[in-house]
Amino acid sequence: MNDRASPLRIMPRKRNQAEGFTMLESLIAGFVVAAVMTGVGRMGVSSMATSRNQSSRNTIEASINNHIQLVQMQDSYLTAESIQSESGLNTSLEDACQNPSAFLMNHLQNIEIVNNTPNPEVAMDWNSDDPNLLVLIYNFEAPESSIGAEQRIVDINPNFSSQCYNLQ
Repeated sequence: MNDRASPLRIMPRKRNQAEGFTMLESLIAGFVVAAVMTGVGRMGVSSMATSRNQSSRNTIEASINNHIQLVQMQDSYLTAESIQSESGLNTSLEDACQNPSAFLMNHLQNIEIVNNTPNPEVAMDWNSDDPNLLVLIYNFEAPESSIGAEQRIVDINPNFSSQCYNLQ
């Protein structure tokens, strides 16, 4: 027997000559990448549709706000003094105070401020129970396909109607 202990030699394992991924690993990686890219593509398309809908909604809301401002401007111009001094109206403050909202509605229709917005459609009405309120109804189709038709309703108290209480 040999008294000397033989040193342990650790032999490296033989490696396969072709290192890399197996066919199964490559297929799984390809499916994962395809699934992730499909999700990213869908999110991109969804965000573009949302952006377009938001842009359309902003345009409609801006149109409504502009129209409300025009109506309020004309209402502020229609004072007790202008009603009595304007020859084209052929009316007195007492006549206008009989139904202030109908008077304001007729005034807005005469200057064609109501029908100048193609989208949304504007309808005006006055309530016979409360002749001091003019109701503007804005009807439009929502840009989002899941919502459908929408309405914005604005009540306006004619500016000059505060002078009507002095006549009574």
